[in-house]
Amino acid sequence: MSAVNKLVVRAAAESQVGNARGFNEDNVYFNGDFITPRTIRQDFAIKTGESADVNCFAVLDGMGRNNTGSFASLQAANMLDDVADRVAFDTGRDTDEIVLDYIQGANDAIREQIRETGGVRTASTLALLVIENGIAHAYNAGDSRIYLYRDKQLIKLSRDHVQVKGERAIALSEEGIRNGGLTKYLGMSEDEGELEPYRAKPFKVKKGDKFLVCSDGITDYVSEEDIAECLSKRKDPFGHTNELMNMALKEDSDDNITCIVADVVEPGFHLTQNMIAVALGCLIFIAGSLVGGLFGYIMGGGMSKDDTGFVNYTANDFGQTQPSTVTTTAPIIISGADVSGSDVSGSDANDASSGTTSTLYPTTTYPTSTTEPIIVESMSLSVHDFTMKKGKTYNISVEIYPSDIPATAIIWKSSDPEAVSVDEYGVVTAHKKSKGVTITATVGDPTNGGWEEKCIVRVS
Repeated sequence: MSAVNKLVVRAAAESQVGNARGFNEDNVYFNGDFITPRTIRQDFAIKTGESADVNCFAVLDGMGRNNTGSFASLQAANMLDDVADRVAFDTGRDTDEIVLDYIQGANDAIREQIRETGGVRTASTLALLVIENGIAHAYNAGDSRIYLYRDKQLIKLSRDHVQVKGERAIALSEEGIRNGGLTKYLGMSEDEGELEPYRAKPFKVKKGDKFLVCSDGITDYVSEEDIAECLSKRKDPFGHTNELMNMALKEDSDDNITCIVADVVEPGFHLTQNMIAVALGCLIFIAGSLVGGLFGYIMGGGMSKDDTGFVNYTANDFGQTQPSTVTTTAPIIISGADVSGSDVSGSDANDASSGTTSTLYPTTTYPTSTTEPIIVESMSLSVHDFTMKKGKTYNISVEIYPSDIPATAIIWKSSDPEAVSVDEYGVVTAHKKSKGVTITATVGDPTNGGWEEKCIVRVS
């Protein structure tokens, strides 16, 4: 969003295989991120805080027998990088022209895929939302949908291209029929008609607007009333995507499930229900600790000033050695107060410090090391699969609970430090072109109360 209207877009995306399928043919485009071949069989999630003038989000539902639809949705997602760049920098053309060129180009590219594979049919739906300088543009082909939630109303911005009597349609799913068949989709041949996407009338966004872009794995199993109720709650985007995915899974969705939620807000701190719940939990924990400590003090007849009663982590807890006392001012990197994994963190790959909250610990002297294992209840990284340019840095933010575990407890490791290195605070540096380097973050012993998370980094 531009600085003029003083609004920013926060967003989150999730994609899952679902309850019945063995393969995920859906894809997403999320301001430069999409599901790559390396992650296409896995669940996918990303969350970020956006402040750019151009935000580009899309859901693409691949169709094809024997899981070939994943190739069509990947092709279409990959080509959206050019759309975002041209909308941002091509002043000679408007957004409509650029998007329509992309749709025709993606259609041609998928048709070329079909020819190269000897006529194996494949196709993809498209639901595309572009927010440019405060103006929202919505396009779709197929039955993936776009909704606007504004002033307690759920407004459908897309139109389902589903077969009615007398129309030709595609039926490419493994079951042989897909909602009676689709009349518009990426991969249409010339004899199937002209690919003319549905275009909603552009409009100016305002504070409080929420957008949902999703595949039919959501809308076939979750009613519009339930979607509206979900978006009415005071949650951040990742909280909304979590809830929508779970609602579809509980309804035994046998399709792949993908959704993006984007929230238009003013810059600054935003209190959500998720954060309130965590804060209450922390207060209860602190109160319990104080009561327990006071009870122990009374029962023990008091304690000396050197006998604090607190267990402190040292390097020995992580398989390292160090003196019995150490002075540290290491920062802790936590993406927010929501330790359940639904808070919003930054993802600017050009800025190693963006999207994280860094707090300097006061100088502390730790006592003799302890053999107590580190117990981690949950831990997640801000990204799971992303691409960087050579020479750039990116700070992977971490959400960890309990929140008093320091950043120094996290051990970072790269599978190929010569291509992509990572320092002790999760700052990744791209050195040379690579198809995929695994970054591992470990706290304690994963087999004894610790935790390990991984992400894939590619360098272009």
